[in-house]
Amino acid sequence: MTAQAILSVLVSASSLCVQQASQREDAVPFDAIYSLVGQRRFAEARDEWNRLAPRLQEALRAASGAAPAGEETRRQVAEALFVQGLLTARLGQREEALRFLQQADGYGFPPLDSPLMALAADCLFELGEHALAAQAYQEVVRRAPDNAPARLGLGASLYSTGKLLAAEKELEEVLRRAPDSAPAHFYLGAVLIDERRTDEARARLERALALDPACSGCMAKLAHVAYLDGDDKLCESWLARTAALDPDSVEAALVAGMLASRSGRYDEAIRHLARVVERAPSYAKAQYQLALAYRRSGNAEKAKEHTDIYNRLVQEEKARNLGVRGSKE
Repeated sequence: MTAQAILSVLVSASSLCVQQASQREDAVPFDAIYSLVGQRRFAEARDEWNRLAPRLQEALRAASGAAPAGEETRRQVAEALFVQGLLTARLGQREEALRFLQQADGYGFPPLDSPLMALAADCLFELGEHALAAQAYQEVVRRAPDNAPARLGLGASLYSTGKLLAAEKELEEVLRRAPDSAPAHFYLGAVLIDERRTDEARARLERALALDPACSGCMAKLAHVAYLDGDDKLCESWLARTAALDPDSVEAALVAGMLASRSGRYDEAIRHLARVVERAPSYAKAQYQLALAYRRSGNAEKAKEHTDIYNRLVQEEKARNLGVRGSKE
């Protein structure tokens, strides 16, 4: 299960929120873009933006200087920045997307009670800004407690920021409302792995796999459970099954590296783990495991290099754990 997979589940909630936003009395052409983004029709959304942008250029120029005069102008500037953030994120331009979203946030857009917070949350989740995504999903859930997809996003985001007890609570609530949610079973299984509750984790992941037989992420997590239980043969079996479906699985490469390191095959461990950090350089757990493999192999210099990276990532994550608009949780 990947961020892309969970986003496909969240689309239905975003689409509903977009429909609600489009019913505003002051609806503007941005709504067409929101509808297209909610349906993940990003190329068409970009085309719509390109048609709309010339009408907003004067207001956007004003935003680069002093705060725009007039509430309507200010709102259009903020909304234009927000839309650009949504679209830029889908082009893979992470830093620029965050800059647009932060500028919009500085103008207070979207309002915390706006249905558009669901789109903001999805975008932040996709950008890997899980602490901010969690805060945005929280705003949606606070006003719509029955919104299971938003609560799923909240649980997944809390898990990704290491807030395991809070994540467990939200994911259990999702399953109370939607007991056949494969992503909720998957993420709850992932939480339980980190809590070392392997029997419960296995049950959740097996349930997720039964609901979604093509869930390679479930197989990789089951390999992790087997690793924690010390069952190397079962771990290797799950890794092989994962590779058959997803040879590029980051999670499987992490587990393969940990297994090789524990078995004293340090060169193999380093190869697997280096592949992980090459593809996901901000994956703190992988940096830690790579440092450990280098230390065990006797390469103190490389061990220190990756330990330093791990420590920096941990500190950066702590710094990101500020609430929406800088408020503490």
